[in-house]
Amino acid sequence: MRLLRNSKIVPVLMFHSVGLESHSWIWSMLSESVESFEQKLTALKERGFTTILWGDLYDYMAGSRPLPRDSILITFDDGYLDNWVLAYPILKRLGMKATIFVTPEFVDPGSSARPTLDDVETGQCARDELQIAGFLNWSEMRSMESSGFIDVQSHALTHTWYFKSPHIVDFHAPDPRPRYPWLMWNARPDRKPFYLVEDQQPFVPWGHPVFEHEKALLCTRFFPDDNRVGDIAGYVAGNGGAAFFETPGWRTTLSQVLVHLGLGEGFPGRYETEGERETRVYTELLTSKRMLERNLAKVVDFVCWPGGGNDAMVRRAALAAGYKSWTLGTRDPSAKRNLPNTDPTSIRRMNTSNEVWLWGRRVGTGGSRHQLLRVYAHQMSLWHSTLAYANKAAMFAGRRGL
Repeated sequence: MRLLRNSKIVPVLMFHSVGLESHSWIWSMLSESVESFEQKLTALKERGFTTILWGDLYDYMAGSRPLPRDSILITFDDGYLDNWVLAYPILKRLGMKATIFVTPEFVDPGSSARPTLDDVETGQCARDELQIAGFLNWSEMRSMESSGFIDVQSHALTHTWYFKSPHIVDFHAPDPRPRYPWLMWNARPDRKPFYLVEDQQPFVPWGHPVFEHEKALLCTRFFPDDNRVGDIAGYVAGNGGAAFFETPGWRTTLSQVLVHLGLGEGFPGRYETEGERETRVYTELLTSKRMLERNLAKVVDFVCWPGGGNDAMVRRAALAAGYKSWTLGTRDPSAKRNLPNTDPTSIRRMNTSNEVWLWGRRVGTGGSRHQLLRVYAHQMSLWHSTLAYANKAAMFAGRRGL
């Protein structure tokens, strides 16, 4: 830490979605308003930051390329449609670049580029006619790539969760904001691109146990016995189906059913072997890379771990699949910063959430000025770290922060 910031440190901002902050979606907290997004980018531009792409940062850290003072990298995870419809026109207008990490299984199968904010501004459609919820298609990605403002890289193939033990933590039940959308993804991978715009809960039998689970790349999979899962789902189907969950005490009833079926002491099934896991992870990473390269006619060198889930085996598989670099999880405990002549195989990012936390408590909502303080603090500035902390303390005390 130093009194003033080190402008050689390249901050990497992690966005996901823009414009879906009010959508009926379990992860709507990953999105922020168009106004907030534009204000943050404008503030960075006004402070003299220059946006770069992932390959530029890799070369800079490897010591083979200089970068302008106050370079910054903007990234988006998951490949949401709003990246094309809303974020991309704003980036272009401001002359700013970004890298988007895409999961091929979520790519929309449509072949035509959908209207954007640019079409609203030219009078070709109204703002409320824009389709926002969904995922990018290949045509939209190719258009963004060709502009030079956007670079698409890998976010693995599945971006899902798998069961990791026989311990039951919940049951599949009707929910206006499904808590486990990945249950439906795994049941119907072909419908993954549409999960934001259709009710996919019927894809999985009501009452299906939700076992303890983990991010796909990090998980050693547990495969529950299908017949015994069917016994539980069959009981629910025979007792009203979806209506069964309107009955008070349904969880207690299902717990009793488990005991009656001889499943109270543990659920039968099997774990994948370490060899099976290694093959699955390598295949997932390689397939994502090849699909992106084939559809975008480019070389894909970089991967962002979905949910940050990785370990030593996953990283070895990534190298074997041909990736040169990957993201560090935002919760990684190391103090690494993106500096020249440092290891470029792992690159630090920082989240862009508007929520402000202090001592484990949410104390308010920040904006573009708070984001700037965090960026400067990330560049090891003691002064800006102190200001950011003071801003949080003001919010904690009930006063309006930045």
